[in-house]
Amino acid sequence: MNDTNKSTVGALILGLSLIIGFAAHGWLFSQGRVVDTVTVTGSVKTKVTADLAKWTASFSRQATKANVKEVLSLSARDNQSIREFIMGLGIPENAITFLPTNTDPLYEGKESQYGGYIPSQEVTGYNVRQEVRVESADIAKIEELASKAKDLVDRGVVPEYQRTEYFYTKLAELRPQLFADATKDAYERAKAIASGTGATVGALKTAKTGVIQILAPNSLDVADWGAYDTSTKEKEISATVTVSFALK
Repeated sequence: MNDTNKSTVGALILGLSLIIGFAAHGWLFSQGRVVDTVTVTGSVKTKVTADLAKWTASFSRQATKANVKEVLSLSARDNQSIREFIMGLGIPENAITFLPTNTDPLYEGKESQYGGYIPSQEVTGYNVRQEVRVESADIAKIEELASKAKDLVDRGVVPEYQRTEYFYTKLAELRPQLFADATKDAYERAKAIASGTGATVGALKTAKTGVIQILAPNSLDVADWGAYDTSTKEKEISATVTVSFALK
């Protein structure tokens, strides 16, 4: 068989295969068995209020190499004063956590002829720093503590910094409902898409949940790996799910 005949036979086989394939697809479609799918992403948002607050503050004293033991004792007394102050606001002792004391070395240095500061390896003293955390479901008490923390100055204790964070602890219970509602949204979107083609949405084929985003209301600070904003009591939780449905 020459090359021309081989090409002709090949073309006939290919054409016959396509005819059989289209005929089979048409028969499956008439039987409602076409496995075409539509993939959509559904989403849902809900608002919640934080049910746990955390106040964190840091306090420090500077020590020389000669009086570091004395300063450590003063720092321990500061801790007791801070504890008494917090408990005086009606916050129980078991809500208060003092982290281990950090003693960071301070190095001798001199100014560079080009500007800036050049440290040496000579230790001249230590920065004795203490961090305290207070967690409570009584958010009003934590906010009162944050507003009155400046009163610690009267006790000789000066905060380096302080911050208040708000958390929602019932996310595990809420998550299944979020994804269920997001799936319903995906189904409605799939029906809207299918309605323009004359097809109908069939069974769910695959589903993949997205990350949870917990943000301040009206925030757009989403992240691919999820986000958790702790700056506000009022929060907006969003969830997504990517779903494939069969089309008939």
